[in-house]
Amino acid sequence: MIYLLTNTSISASLSEVGASTQEVVHPQPVAPSPVSDTALWAAAIGAASALLVTFVKDYLFERLKERRVRQQSEADVYRQYLAPLCEACEKIVWRSKEIFIDKRHAFLKTSTLPLDFNAYKRTSTLYRIATLIGLIRGMTLELRALPRGKTNAAIPISTQIAAFQKALADGPHVELHRLTRLSALWEIDLTRLDPAQQGALAMRFEVEAHAATDGKLKSDPDHLRGFPAKTKLEICRRLAAYLADETGSKVPQENAIRETVERAIGGLSYREALLYRDWQDALGDAMIERDPDSVRRFRIVGYEKFSQLLASEAPWFKVLAKSIDDINFDEIDPSDFRSQQLRDLSAAVASILIGISNTKDASLIDPASLDTANRLKGAVAPSAASAAGK
Repeated sequence: MIYLLTNTSISASLSEVGASTQEVVHPQPVAPSPVSDTALWAAAIGAASALLVTFVKDYLFERLKERRVRQQSEADVYRQYLAPLCEACEKIVWRSKEIFIDKRHAFLKTSTLPLDFNAYKRTSTLYRIATLIGLIRGMTLELRALPRGKTNAAIPISTQIAAFQKALADGPHVELHRLTRLSALWEIDLTRLDPAQQGALAMRFEVEAHAATDGKLKSDPDHLRGFPAKTKLEICRRLAAYLADETGSKVPQENAIRETVERAIGGLSYREALLYRDWQDALGDAMIERDPDSVRRFRIVGYEKFSQLLASEAPWFKVLAKSIDDINFDEIDPSDFRSQQLRDLSAAVASILIGISNTKDASLIDPASLDTANRLKGAVAPSAASAAGK
């Protein structure tokens, strides 16, 4: 009996163990714990927040700080040059007043007596212009030397300075003027071309004109005047045929070309004094020297050194030296574009002073000079408007 009970108990125990084992081998699915999901989201949000804080602190704030420092540095350089720049502009404005308001421009002619005094006034005028070029160059070099310095730093008078540089450098209006004048002379219709097409044709005609005249038009304005009559006629025939072909017009009749030879040659001959942008930089480099006694790095060279530079063979000084000689404002030569260039330059310099007067640095400008600048703008405006399309 005892034996039977024992075996029965053992069998029951083994059955319970088997059932228990079966439950372990085949567990029922357990639902995710809400607590564990919340912890994961909290960790993810914390990591993202840490990354954002690091980005804002170490990158964005640093960039903004760097930008503020750079802007402040640019403003400091600008103000360091502003006083001498104002003074240079005022001197040009007063000399321009003599020419365009007071009509005292006889000193521009190399034959006006007394010769020495009027030669000095011409050289003095060029020194004032070169001084402004030098100050702009010095300021530009200092701005470029700043960390992450730019060549086009946004100073308050950037637009006015750009107009001054344009007045010295750009000459597309000369090309268009020549094209319009000769086309009218030979009755070639340009109206079928839009302004952009006319500008492109003016550029191509410039190349053709230089090719037809041995390429000396620019270096010698009087190059064509001494040519034999037969050579002048051949040049006019060639250029008239070129314009007719380019515009789809009829070639002018022989008699029309013969009757207008001298006027056409006069339209081809011209004088200009362009100081190209890189030439302005080179001239500006020559006009400045290191200044150990100032917060500015550069100062303008003296009048004596400038006089020596003006006699040099550097092309930018050769052009500057002849840029105002014998401009005749009593009887303007339509082939002498230097008179218009001097008007544009004077207007641009007056605009620099007026532009500064509209900023917090207006106190740097002499009130009489500002009044003269405004009067000068009015005096040159009618002529300057005719060149507005250049």
